[in-house]
Amino acid sequence: MVNDLTAYNTVKAKMRTGDLLLWRSRSLLGAAIRFFSKANVNHAGLVMRFAEYEGDEIHRFTTEALERGIILHRLSKRLEDYDGEVWWYPLMEGWDRTVIGERAMRYIDTPYDYRSLFKNAFGKVSANARELFCSEYAFICYGYSGEAPRPGDMPTMGIFEDPVKIL
Repeated sequence: MVNDLTAYNTVKAKMRTGDLLLWRSRSLLGAAIRFFSKANVNHAGLVMRFAEYEGDEIHRFTTEALERGIILHRLSKRLEDYDGEVWWYPLMEGWDRTVIGERAMRYIDTPYDYRSLFKNAFGKVSANARELFCSEYAFICYGYSGEAPRPGDMPTMGIFEDPVKIL
């Protein structure tokens, strides 16, 4: 499958490190996560931009917790192949995006937090950086600690501008 990236390409230049991506997959696991969390989305990731390595083409990347742990993808490729919908949530001004990006990169290859994912179906869990599920990862990268949000809880943190559907 190759998705139409027109919506993404219209906002790509505005996307910055630390912006949130919320994903709604068509998978069975995604549907189960949405059912238990009573949310419209089932996955979260962060936008990353590496301006110092860019040439004429400006790339955006995403870091996210998937089954192999925290990984980095080129965002356009991830969107091309994704079976579902995606929203971009710009982070409000005033945040130190460099610090968020440093935290995000520090956790690359951190194992996926399967135990907390399943516990999260029945109640909130404490954020723990030894293993991370998607919204727990974003939460820690923003500098928070304590009770980890589910993907659908992320917009209620009050730190994002209005979302834009990019896929």
